[in-house]
Amino acid sequence: MDNYKKSWKFGASALLLCFLISLVWCFGVRTPAFSIAVDGSKALVVSDKAVASQAIDQLPDSAMGGKIDINRTFANRRDIVPSDQVLDALATALLPKIQGVSILVDGQPVLYMADKDSAQQLLDRMVQENTTVTGEETLLAAGFSEDIQIVEGNVPTEWISDWDQAWNKINLGTETPEVYIVQEGDSLWGIARANDMYVTDIVTSNNIQEDCVLAPGQTIILSKPAALVTVVAQVEGSENVVIPYQTVTENDNSVDGINIKSEGQNGEKYVAYSATLRNGIIESKTIVEEQIIKAAIDKVVVKGRSVQVASRGKSGASAGTGRLSWPVSGSISQSYGGGHTGLDIAGPTGSAIAAAASGVVTFAGWQGGYGNFVIINHGNGTVTRYAHCSKLLVKNGQRVSQGQTIGLRGSTGRSTGPHLHFEVMVGGSFRNPINYLR
Repeated sequence: MDNYKKSWKFGASALLLCFLISLVWCFGVRTPAFSIAVDGSKALVVSDKAVASQAIDQLPDSAMGGKIDINRTFANRRDIVPSDQVLDALATALLPKIQGVSILVDGQPVLYMADKDSAQQLLDRMVQENTTVTGEETLLAAGFSEDIQIVEGNVPTEWISDWDQAWNKINLGTETPEVYIVQEGDSLWGIARANDMYVTDIVTSNNIQEDCVLAPGQTIILSKPAALVTVVAQVEGSENVVIPYQTVTENDNSVDGINIKSEGQNGEKYVAYSATLRNGIIESKTIVEEQIIKAAIDKVVVKGRSVQVASRGKSGASAGTGRLSWPVSGSISQSYGGGHTGLDIAGPTGSAIAAAASGVVTFAGWQGGYGNFVIINHGNGTVTRYAHCSKLLVKNGQRVSQGQTIGLRGSTGRSTGPHLHFEVMVGGSFRNPINYLR
């Protein structure tokens, strides 16, 4: 008898525990709700029948393309559609649908296509176009930094993108990018300037080279790239790199002006490296090995007792002086000219970079091969540009004074060592900075 009572009590306790768990499940995780079904298929769940009825009443006649039923149910709290989103969700559920696929990025649908093969080909092309390597490089690994999924199911017909629309959207962020038809005499620089863009934006959006020759009638995409996914690639490679000669200045009070004692000669070195690319742009680069093939020979300049500084007349940027002050000190590792658009001034990483004159910062950020980059507009058509900074200390729209520290010298972007690449532009054209510095 005692065993029977114990068994009964145990059974009752177990039933009570199960009942309590059910209550917690039903009213804690799950809650009473109302299911809205379209043509017999569950479309969405709402918290209140009145919310569902109101949304149905607000639907336009053109959207009423199916039978709608409202039924009581228990639902997971996270599945309930907020009241202010019910009308849009119901209108979407009523749209005509076909079998298709959704491309999900980190769980969020960003693109819809007709079939799984097309979606996979689109993603494969995205990887391929952002993992192009040179003949001396080896691709070690590549993939998306986001979680990418292709999910099959019914998709509203009007949401399906064709191949060109899908490619533009995943690569540029828009299905209908702005385009420009190349005219006779056009250049990438001129097109970028006329459309408030950077050459690197046009190069990236059109998958072309900066030194490409444009043909009249050619179509150029002007939309700035805003890819929906990120391709990360690991590469290793090697290259022969020019070692720019440095310019050494000697003082000699027995002569006048500036004289060249001996011309410099660039050297060459072998460099092996590993690099990480994000959507085809180098994010980081590590030098694994360096070997000098030919040493550089310094250019020697003799500075005499009187030195004349070239005057810029009315184009001057520095307040009333007609001169720019040196942004950094150090040796000139590469001069202006021969395709080199500025002056390279070598020096230690982290040393201060000063504004060459007062003005307004029109750009401060990452700019492809320039790395961390600052542009200052000084008025009267004069602009100075500061590349490869290790750190930026100003922002867009900030007004700076001559001599103010705007960043720190470094080796970001396409750079073989710490230096400042300093450019001067007057009237939209590059000029030799030496002629403008005092």
